[in-house]
Amino acid sequence: MKANPVISYFVTAFEEFKKVTWPTKEQAALLTAIVIGVSLVMALVIAALDLGLSELYQMALTKLTK
Repeated sequence: MKANPVISYFVTAFEEFKKVTWPTKEQAALLTAIVIGVSLVMALVIAALDLGLSELYQMALTKLTK
C-alpha cells in the first residue's frame, strides 16, 4: 500500500526541522535589533530623500510659474 503523500510530506518536513541549528535567544534578540535598526535608518534615509525631492519639485514649480 502506498503512503499518503500529504502525511509523507509532513513527516519529511518535521525530520528536516530536527536538523536545523536554531539560534539562541541572545542571537535572535541581537539579530532582531539589527533588523529593526537597519529598517529605521533606511526609513529615515527614504524620508529625507522624499522631503528633499519634494522641496526641489516645489522650488521648480514656483520658478516656472513666475
